[in-house]
Amino acid sequence: MTYTVIARRWRPKTFDDVIGQPHIVTTMKNSLKFGRIAHAYLFTGPRGVGKTSMARILAKAVNCLNRTSDEPCGTCGNCIAIDKGGFPDIIEIDAASTGRIDEMRAMLDTVRYMPMKGIYKVYILDESHMLTAQAKDAFLKTLEEPPGHNIFVLATTEAHKIPYTIMSRCQRFDFRRISEAEIARQLKRICDEESISYDDGVFSYIAIEADGSLRDAESILDQVIAFSGNHIGYKDVLSTIGIVENEILFNILRSILDGNLKMGLEIIENSLNEGYDVHQIYRGLISVLRNMMILKVCEERPTFLYIGEEEHERLSDMIKGVEYYEIQNMLNYMLRAEDLLKGLFPKVALEILYINLYNISKLRDIEKLIDSAEKQDFQKEDEPSPPREAPEAKRLDRDAKGFVEYLKAKMPSVGNMLDNHEVKTDGDTFVVMADRQSHALFRHRGEDIKKHLTDFFGKSMMFVLRDAGDTKKNTLDEYVREAETLFNL
Repeated sequence: MTYTVIARRWRPKTFDDVIGQPHIVTTMKNSLKFGRIAHAYLFTGPRGVGKTSMARILAKAVNCLNRTSDEPCGTCGNCIAIDKGGFPDIIEIDAASTGRIDEMRAMLDTVRYMPMKGIYKVYILDESHMLTAQAKDAFLKTLEEPPGHNIFVLATTEAHKIPYTIMSRCQRFDFRRISEAEIARQLKRICDEESISYDDGVFSYIAIEADGSLRDAESILDQVIAFSGNHIGYKDVLSTIGIVENEILFNILRSILDGNLKMGLEIIENSLNEGYDVHQIYRGLISVLRNMMILKVCEERPTFLYIGEEEHERLSDMIKGVEYYEIQNMLNYMLRAEDLLKGLFPKVALEILYINLYNISKLRDIEKLIDSAEKQDFQKEDEPSPPREAPEAKRLDRDAKGFVEYLKAKMPSVGNMLDNHEVKTDGDTFVVMADRQSHALFRHRGEDIKKHLTDFFGKSMMFVLRDAGDTKKNTLDEYVREAETLFNL
């Protein structure tokens, strides 16, 4: 007996069976209910979200012999023939393989003929953006004056490639990515109906891997069942999809937050020796960091974050004492570093990536030290200090290095930091060469530094931060930074 894959067995047969597109389902059902059927539709959206299925349900509904409201009956001769794929008045065309002008002309020649069995002839053009320019022109002429017994449905993943002249003659429906929660619920329903048992939480991994495509999720489920049999275990899903265990990912991130570089590098080494791929670890870390960021920002588990209770508890524990912007910085760096893993030495790139994540996390400790030092500075400024020789009596030169020595007496924490950076004066501008991580720390005390610059040099001075190693910043950039300093941006 020929096996039929899950994606085909569970293809929706009515509008109510469609998952994740309620806005389109409601509109289509109302159109049928009130007899407002258009002659052309454009269904656009990601792969595997129901565009072609919706087109077939529409074709069945308009040709149903017993339809009384907004759904096909499913029992009349036309509905049964359509479900079996043998209805002559539904013409499906794959524009990716038959989108040339000759095929289009052959199809358009049949438009003028009346339906053989149905009420409407329905033409479904899948991947319609793949039609050649000549084929699109020929199709446009038919859309301008279509015979009343024809309905055209264009399905595409790339609507921007459809000419506006064609798009303007169609009712457009934008299909959405299907949420992870909806995909997981549908997979659970399929397994329940087909007597397949499963461990708790296994469908969330399949839903994440499917990336919004229900068809992809059903194909993955088929593969997992073929591997595991009548019970789907946690390890079966991970082995089939090639997902890194959460425990490994949690421990890598925990080593970063705890400052244990050695442990993290050992975990990465052991994971690679167990057969995990560099890119699998990379994708897993991004997924966990994203979940951590969402939990930290929302301060509770939002409905759109589909994670298990155990994972929620682990992540909630990890984000204690961590600010959301720290997680955001790490995630942002990870996304920008993807190309590094595509080189000749992906393992080395992953190790460097890991160490850099650790360095980013240490910025939190630096900020705490600066905050502590600043509090001490303010206390010293408020307390009466014993008289000491004025800085001018030391005959300090009125230049950048002289100002640093002056500032050490006034603001020790900031002055000592400046002592470790390249500084210079350029006319009425005091320039500090610093890496971007130090910019925020200097900018935080920018007004105080400007005040002391004015006192030291006896005139109004600009305070400018430049990226270390980049001496080609133009004047406009300097004024932008000056504005940021003035307004505490």
